[in-house]
Amino acid sequence: MKVSKYIILAAAFIGIWGFSGAVRAKSAIESQRTTALAKPNEVIPSYKTNLIGQARDINSQLEDSKEVPDPSDDRDSEVKDDKVPAALSQVGEYGESIYDMAKINNWTKATANLNSLQSAAKQLDAQIDGKSQAVAQLNSSIAALSQAVNAKDRQSAMRDANQVTLIAAKMTVPFEPKVPVEVTLLDYYGRELDIWAAQGNTAKLRTTTGEMRRTWNALRPSILARGGSAQVKKFDTLITRIEAAKSTSEYGRLATPILDEVDNLEKVFQ
Repeated sequence: MKVSKYIILAAAFIGIWGFSGAVRAKSAIESQRTTALAKPNEVIPSYKTNLIGQARDINSQLEDSKEVPDPSDDRDSEVKDDKVPAALSQVGEYGESIYDMAKINNWTKATANLNSLQSAAKQLDAQIDGKSQAVAQLNSSIAALSQAVNAKDRQSAMRDANQVTLIAAKMTVPFEPKVPVEVTLLDYYGRELDIWAAQGNTAKLRTTTGEMRRTWNALRPSILARGGSAQVKKFDTLITRIEAAKSTSEYGRLATPILDEVDNLEKVFQ
């Protein structure tokens, strides 16, 4: 009986000691947490300040590494610097746009571009000699184009619009445009291939191919002189393929690649 009593007393003592130890441990932990939470301004602002400082350093480095614009680089102002009268450039651009719109039968946009073309042609009369033979030819072609667009005659509109681009291109020669007139002529001939292939006119296709070859031979040295060897290689291949074409469908398939590559030739002179 006495032994049991001692055992009970010992267990009670151990329990009390364990509980008080746990309380002391918990109190120590709470004390540490209270200390940490009581001093947030000594930790967070310091960390935040370091981040802000690093961000400022990075921004400073980025600002220092920015490329300074070169005033001599006039690629964005090429049209403004060109000697070609603005109205004449617009005539060619609107003619090409009408061609594109007529091709997809978008007569609303074709009509809008026709109105712009007619306005540009009137301005052109005031900018150059309105009595010249070229201006007379241009006005005649625009009149024919107007009839074709109003009649929604797809083939005639495409053909007349392309004639407008041809006349406008030849009129730029005296002004020595940055992009040689041969580039614009190759663009014209590419559209001619598209027109005559659709009509199955083999004779016109062969004539156009011959004109393309002569024009390319005249332009080729200028492209090479400007480091355009890759462009020359591609266009050489296209000219060879178009000369080897034996059916109207072959000519037609090559029209779009030629027009796309003419755009790359133009970039050489920018």
